[in-house]
Amino acid sequence: MDIKTLWGLRVQEFYRKMFRYYSIIGANVVYSFLVISSIFIYYFNLFLQWIPPQISVEVILSLFVTFTLIPTKVRTFIKRPDIVFLFPLEWKLKSYFIKSLVYSFVIDAIKLLSLITVLLSLFLHTTNINLPIFILIVGIVFYNILMKWTEQWLENHVQFVLHRLNRVFSIYLMCYFLFKNDWIFELVLMSVNFAYLIYFIGKKRNLNWEWLIAEEESALLRNFKFINIFIDVPNLKRSFRNRRLLTMIVKRCIPYSQSSTFVYLYSHLFVRYNDYFYLYLRLTVIGIFVNYAMPTSGWIFTLLIVFATGFQVIPLQHEIKQSVLLYPISKSQMNDSFLKFVLVILYAQFFILYFARFIHTSTAQVYYLVIGSLFVYLFVYFFVSKRVNVSGSAFKE
Repeated sequence: MDIKTLWGLRVQEFYRKMFRYYSIIGANVVYSFLVISSIFIYYFNLFLQWIPPQISVEVILSLFVTFTLIPTKVRTFIKRPDIVFLFPLEWKLKSYFIKSLVYSFVIDAIKLLSLITVLLSLFLHTTNINLPIFILIVGIVFYNILMKWTEQWLENHVQFVLHRLNRVFSIYLMCYFLFKNDWIFELVLMSVNFAYLIYFIGKKRNLNWEWLIAEEESALLRNFKFINIFIDVPNLKRSFRNRRLLTMIVKRCIPYSQSSTFVYLYSHLFVRYNDYFYLYLRLTVIGIFVNYAMPTSGWIFTLLIVFATGFQVIPLQHEIKQSVLLYPISKSQMNDSFLKFVLVILYAQFFILYFARFIHTSTAQVYYLVIGSLFVYLFVYFFVSKRVNVSGSAFKE
């Protein structure tokens, strides 16, 4: 194994695997993606018009940039067996990790450039995007990557929380002063932050290989979770919580009968798996917010929210272990149980969003309720039903 070519080989291996998945996604959902993106841009522009004039543009832009940069991951393409094979060669891997930092910086810069493109009208409203502004924005991205890199040397949870708060507020304030054209505060704050980083990184420390591996595995998991929205990813690790209160409610609501066996199982999986539960919660909260901010056209967004939720819970059908499929119930009944489960959670979400709009405006027409109810039923039994095969898998290795 050549240390000089190792980084390039790892990157090629990663993109070969990702291309395999994304080529399938692109061939199947590219038109749906374009339609949904267009609707999102339309409602996003409505949201920007809704923002109260008391809130300055700089505050909004700084929040968007901060929340774009904070979830960043330092991609090193390190694997768990590398602890054994590469740890003795750590002193030779300086160029490898410099390339990783540069790669992560480029990815973050592309994300931020995409955000600037979407919010171009707001950026031009507050500041002219010239070379000095661009250099400072790049400096903020670089600062964010280095701050993320230093997390591997934090010794306890208290240090991690303080470090994360420091990172969030530093990025926000640097962006705010930049967009306000307060150059003195901007340069002083950047100088202090980079001085802190140079001091912290300058201390000779060994790499925290467990942190590097956890960071890489987390980044891969994020990719696979996104892919799993469209096609089944085998052996995808998921986090879960018991949520005893919700589990107890589900247990009381579902009748004790053989025909309800898989409805019961899917309901428990949905409640306990963080990915699906938080997805449902996030989309529902977003829908409530949109219905509050834009009540006159929020019902269209409500249907989009229901569609997105139903589309993204389809992979839940493959989360049941193969041994459970041996239960003496016909395959068609298993599929029907899944459809019934999806129908219930989508109706629940739709009624929550409908009544949130009704409470706010007191003028939510009944025909919206009829249209939404019909949409949910047709979506489940004409769209989701064609993609349900509980005993099979949408994608095999």
